[in-house]
Amino acid sequence: MTDNSVNSISDGALDAMPTKILRHGASGAQLEIAVCGATPLTWKAPFRGEIGDFITGFVSQADFETQAGMRNSLMFPFANRLRNDQYTWDGVTHQVPKQCVNDPEVIHGFVRVNDWEVLEAELDNPAFAALSFGYTIRAGQYEWYPFDLDVTVRYEITATDFNVELTYTNVGDVDAPAGAGWHPYWQIPGHATFDDLELRVPGRVQIMMDDKLVPLAGDAAYKPVDQDVVHNPLAGVDYDDAWDQLVPESDGIIRTMLIEPQTGAGLAVWQERGTVLVYTGGTFPRPRGAIAIEPVESTTDAFNRPDRDSDVRLAPGTTREFRFGATVLDK
Repeated sequence: MTDNSVNSISDGALDAMPTKILRHGASGAQLEIAVCGATPLTWKAPFRGEIGDFITGFVSQADFETQAGMRNSLMFPFANRLRNDQYTWDGVTHQVPKQCVNDPEVIHGFVRVNDWEVLEAELDNPAFAALSFGYTIRAGQYEWYPFDLDVTVRYEITATDFNVELTYTNVGDVDAPAGAGWHPYWQIPGHATFDDLELRVPGRVQIMMDDKLVPLAGDAAYKPVDQDVVHNPLAGVDYDDAWDQLVPESDGIIRTMLIEPQTGAGLAVWQERGTVLVYTGGTFPRPRGAIAIEPVESTTDAFNRPDRDSDVRLAPGTTREFRFGATVLDK
């Protein structure tokens, strides 16, 4: 007989694609991750006496192969777009091709469409269950990205939390451009759409973008905001926008809130630093069924921006970590 109170990991499948299913025994929370891209497919956690679904992901291998919406994908070595599909790094210009035939444009790097190595499972602590994946990038693998990096991602679930830690190291001998992000689609159990929910973004700068969703040049990209961006409710609100200079709470963590206005129940999407993007235009699993709230280390097109060089420049032998995730607010 299986002891459901014990943390566990098991093999699953998205049609022919292997997945790993991580279960937190004490609470019944569960995370399923495709080995391709180390991509989360579902996250289920306790909510109002039941186990609720909080993210919407790819539902079949064919769906995954379209990469529609890049649902819950890790974005690396760059997040979002590059102006004119290229970047210039230390005097050399690299033209970047699309990584997936169905991608609308060059976007979100390449680790999301490649297999990762399953590394360590952490199952002994009853407070959490965790699973790590690894990925290597080597010069010559991509002509347009001639750098050497080792990448790991650690996923951790508790009774209330989905925590992610993405770590990458420059194992080469030249400075490398690198920046991380995540593209999750969030939903609140019991709500067919997010229209009746409240969004609160603790940003003090809105990133101003052109018609290709690339930030404007120089200081024109940064529009000051004097208070949190709040929409209560979200009905009629459309965003494909980003905010910077995010204000942390007293514990040093930045939280973007997606909650029921009446109760405060829902999600706190957290990150330790960086920029947050909000996208309302997805159709997963239905129009306005889930909202993308995306933690990223830096702004779009950071590889091409002198003012963001320190965000993305990674010296040889240097390791950088980016932590983010979500907490269930059950009220």
